[in-house]
This record gives sequence, C-alpha cells and structure tokens, in this order.
Amino acid sequence: MKKTSALILAGLLCIGSFTACASSAPAPEQADTGVPKSKGKMVVAISEEQKEFFGPAVGKYCKLHPETEIEIEIIPFIDNQPTEKMEKNRKTADDMQVQVLAGKGPDVFILDKENRVFPDMIKSSYNGVFLDLNPVMDGFNGLPLNQTVLKAGEMDGKQYFVPLGYSLAGIAVADDMLGDWKPSSAQPDEFLKEVASHTKVENFYSKSFLKYYTSGLFGTPILDYEEKSITFSKELQDLAKLAAEGPQYTLEDAPELPDVVNLGDSTSSGFEWMIQQSFASGTDIKFLPFPNGAGGANAQVNVFAAVRANSAYAAQAGEFLAFLLSDEMQSGSDAFHAIPVNNNAVVPAYQDRFTFGSEEYEKEAAKKAEELFQITQQVTTARFCQYENSLLYKIVSMGTENGSIEEKLEDLKNELRFYFDE
Repeated sequence: MKKTSALILAGLLCIGSFTACASSAPAPEQADTGVPKSKGKMVVAISEEQKEFFGPAVGKYCKLHPETEIEIEIIPFIDNQPTEKMEKNRKTADDMQVQVLAGKGPDVFILDKENRVFPDMIKSSYNGVFLDLNPVMDGFNGLPLNQTVLKAGEMDGKQYFVPLGYSLAGIAVADDMLGDWKPSSAQPDEFLKEVASHTKVENFYSKSFLKYYTSGLFGTPILDYEEKSITFSKELQDLAKLAAEGPQYTLEDAPELPDVVNLGDSTSSGFEWMIQQSFASGTDIKFLPFPNGAGGANAQVNVFAAVRANSAYAAQAGEFLAFLLSDEMQSGSDAFHAIPVNNNAVVPAYQDRFTFGSEEYEKEAAKKAEELFQITQQVTTARFCQYENSLLYKIVSMGTENGSIEEKLEDLKNELRFYFDE
C-alpha cells in the first residue's frame, strides 16, 4: 500500500546539495508562451522537513520528463537553539533570501510553515518576489483541486504561490459523548467553551497548542496588505486569552478525549494513531472543526510552492507543480503529513494513514477517511497564516503576568506600524 519506498528508489539520483537528473533542454513550445527561455538546470529548493517526500518526488518527475534537468537545494531547518549548527543554518537561509531578492537563486521553492527564508509569503508576493503562475498553470486544468485552498496563494487575481497541503484545527470527541448533538457556535472561543460544556470537561489537555495557530483559526486575516491596517478582533482577543491559560490537567490525569487536534499538521500523527486504535476498540471518534467566524472552517496552508519572479524555468516549473498536485503524488506517501489539496487524494491518503500500511481495518479506515473528506468540504476560507501565528505566539506564550492580552496586542500593533512600508 505504501508508495514511499518506490518514490525513494526513484529519487536516489536526485537527492543532495545539488543533483543532475537529466540533460536540460527548453520545452520547444516555450518560446511562444511569453516566459523566459531556460538555461542550465532548474533549481528546486526544498525545506528540510519536506525533503523525505519531495526529494523522491523530484526523482520520479525527472524519469517522466527526461528533457528537464533538476538540481535540489535543501533549506535547513531552523529553531531558536543558540548552537553553531543553527547559526550556520540561519546564514544559509539569509544568504538564499539575499540571492532571491537580487533576482538570483533557486527557481522553485517548496516550503512549509516553518520556512524562514520567506516568513511572510503574502508580503513577499506583494513585493514582487514570486512569479504570477497563471500563464503556466495549464497543467492544473482538470485536476480536482480544492479551489478555496488554491486561492490562498492568489492576490489581486495573480497566483503567486500554490498550496500543496493544509491543516484543519478541531476537537476530537468520542461519538458516545455527542449523540445527536452538534455545536452551533460561529466563533472559535465560543466553540471551545461549548464543546467543553457539552462533554462535561473542565478543559482540554492540548488546548495550550492553540497558541501556535491562534490567528489561523479565523477566516479573516489580522494584516490587511491593501489597506495597510492591523486589526485584532474581539473574537481573536477572546481566543488568545483562552489559549494563554495553562492546562488544568497533567499528562497522567488528562482525559484522552475530547481534545484539541490539528489535522494535517506534522503533530497530527497522534490523532491518526487514535483513529487506528478506535477500530479495534469499537469507539467512533469524530472530528469537529473549529468554526472560522465566516460560516465554515479555515484551512491553514502549511505546505506550498512558489517560483522566483525572473526564473528562466517558468514553463517547466508550472508543469512540475501540476505533477506535485496530481492524484498519485498527493495520495502516495506517509512522509507527507498535510491534507492534500487534490480532492481525489484525501480519502486514499487518510485511509493509508489510518491503517499505517496494514490491510487490517481497511474498510473502517476508508469510511473514516470519507468522513474527513466531507469535513474538508466545509472549508470556506483558506490562508497562509504562519507569520500572523508567529506574532501571536509570542504574546500568548507570555500569558498575562506582565500585562493583559489587550495591552500586549496594542503594543504589537505599535511595533508593526511601519511593517507594510518596509
């Protein structure tokens, strides 16, 4: 059932700091597309945490398209540790950013929410860093893509980056706790309280994880790049206060369910394991998505791709991105944790994740995967949220010891008053 091994074999010739996959030649029709002609290799930069999946994917693409030569660069993972390795990684990311701003560097970027090269993809897009992909998206025609999620990379009618995967935050609840009851709250903070009240729990053990994606639960952004304004809604402030509260449970006495989960995030494997265990126990676990305040749920784009504005490989890049969004590639590997943007891939991908490759409980896994697919169709907004999430994380993590959440948000607004002009 797994396709990881096959993809790895296909990609062995294509992984490294630089890799030649095939001889390079511009597509013969490229001269008529209005995009620059290619020279040399198309360079694809991949976030380190995504290389296990996308490295082999490049290898498979090269076998199918021997006319295109691809070189891979790995964008190193960066955390806040004050180590020599992290300093080196930061310099690598900074150097790449300088290159791209100078019109050089990789042609294609495959990034995730941890990327530090372009921490604010929206601002980078408005600043002309990336290519408008609309002229090279012919290969997307006919692909069953979630159009709401796809439009997260669109600004002023131009497609500056392409979502490859996304996450949905929600609460996992045992069905016997729900019965016929359904939450009616339209706002995230109200929803959190409503589910806690109905399931008769004082709190959720993983509620503190909301501090990592507080803004991402809402359909409306904090930062308005067109109006150059910053707005912290009352609903967002209320949720930030809840997220700032420490957990009332220890790991030992916390109930397993209900709990806050983020489906499609790298940390969601715990939820997938929980689903697998439920098949043997006969427990039916439901996923209740957080409402976005806009009549549905918000998809947080957490894996995405973009092309450098002056890349000579625009046409090939468009074909490559269409390949990454195909049914096969979006459903094919446990190394890809996000929810696929390709609607056809959601059920097979999650059926595979819920069984961990085992043939046992295939029918149960398929039924649960179909249930989750229907939830993905409740998405009414989709956004790149990581920069906003990172801003709020600093505030929510500090709690309220040195001032209220409202005061800290006002201070943040003052700090960002020149952000749009930088």
